[in-house]
Amino acid sequence: MSRISANPALLYSPDALKPKKPQASKEDIAAEVEKEKKLVQKDKIEISKEAKELKEKLEAVEDDKSEKLKLEKQLEAPKKMEKVHRSKFGNLDEPGIYFISGFDWFGAGSIKGNYDGVKDMAEAITGAKHFAWDQRDEIIEDIMKHKQNQPIVLVGHSFGGDTIVEIANELNTIENGFRKIDLMVTLDSVGFNNDNIPQNVSHNINFLAEGPYGLINDGPNLAVDYLKTKVENMLRHEAHSELDDSIDIQSRILAEIDKLTDNKTDLA
Repeated sequence: MSRISANPALLYSPDALKPKKPQASKEDIAAEVEKEKKLVQKDKIEISKEAKELKEKLEAVEDDKSEKLKLEKQLEAPKKMEKVHRSKFGNLDEPGIYFISGFDWFGAGSIKGNYDGVKDMAEAITGAKHFAWDQRDEIIEDIMKHKQNQPIVLVGHSFGGDTIVEIANELNTIENGFRKIDLMVTLDSVGFNNDNIPQNVSHNINFLAEGPYGLINDGPNLAVDYLKTKVENMLRHEAHSELDDSIDIQSRILAEIDKLTDNKTDLA
């Protein structure tokens, strides 16, 4: 019987000839799995932290935008008013101070005669102007010449007191830029529908006569908005026609104007 010779190398595949790795134990496999879990968990934590920080930054930006929009809305109305004012008003950079006399019950002209006290106060203040109660439109036109940041003062006696309340209401419109009146002094106004002081008036001092003609006045004034307007009602012992000549009333009015304008009245 003949014997067949064979090459042993041909009986095995190349993979079979490679040295085999030692088989990992269960403990090694468990350790490897735990290591992988920790790496994955670490990546998740880092991503979550970065995402949170980014979210906070985005929220901060959004908060800033909201605050900005809120402020812009708050400033929107004054800006519109200023725009209207620039188109309607002039650029006279000085206070507007107006004294308005009432109707002379004794037949004299409306800006002289029985109401000299109003004229005297106007002459005591540099730049102040004196008008009659029936010159409402001229007064409004003159007020419109002043810059919006300049104080406006209105002092009116009797019918002049009614006129300045009408002027304040006329200026309290969007067409006129809701023009602010810093001080309004009414000396025994006689109308029955001019006791509500509009919100564009900062301070109203209302002197009421208790003398023989005290029934002429229309009673105490009331602020339409007490958060924006201070109203003082002051009952006086003088007669209607004597209020503007009262020394202490004149002193109070001139002192209030000095506070607003920083101009000292010329009483020499």
